Amino acid sequence: MFGAIALVAFWAGVVWVWLADGPKIPLIFVALWILGAFLIPKLHLSVAGFLPFNCILAVILLLIGKYKTSI
Repeated sequence: MFGAIALVAFWAGVVWVWLADGPKIPLIFVALWILGAFLIPKLHLSVAGFLPFNCILAVILLLIGKYKTSI
C-alpha cells in the first residue's frame, strides 16, 4: 500500500517538476530511480530496501517542485 503511494508521489513529482522547470532535474531523478531499481536487487538487498529509497527520492523531488513553483 505505502509502496504504491510512494510510487505515485514520485512519478507525479517528476511530471510536476518537468512542467514547472523543464526536463533536466526530473531526468536526473528518473536515472537515480532506475539505478536504484537495478542496483538494490544486485546488492542482494530485499525489495523492501527500494521503498525507503523511492520515498526519499519522492520527498526531495516534491520539495524541489514546491521551490520551483514558488519562485
